Amino acid sequence: MTTSRAQARAHASLVLIHRLVHRRGLTVEQAVTAVAQSQRNEPGPHTTLVAAEAMKALVEATTPIRALLESLAPAAKARAQKAAAALRAAADRLARPATPPDENGRYSRPAWVSPYGPPPRKAR
Repeated sequence: MTTSRAQARAHASLVLIHRLVHRRGLTVEQAVTAVAQSQRNEPGPHTTLVAAEAMKALVEATTPIRALLESLAPAAKARAQKAAAALRAAADRLARPATPPDENGRYSRPAWVSPYGPPPRKAR
């Protein structure tokens, strides 16, 4: 279910009004007026309470998310270190020079190993 921006804004306004009434002791009329003034960027006697309560609600909503991210950080760091070590090892392998030929000018790989890939298959 998707909500429009207006619906989300209305829901946030109702949450703020509820919090102002129950946590800050404002009447419903004062809370509605303060939220409306705050949305219109108008000064009012309770607009600072609206901003403070909005910040408090935001902190309360993001605290569990922050705790989850902090708990995942050590595992993510360990995985990143393993990935970095694997990339360094791969880079080291790629940086090594090709095997030089032996004293007879031959390479030390078996004859069936071609630097050009497998031979083409014949059609049957």
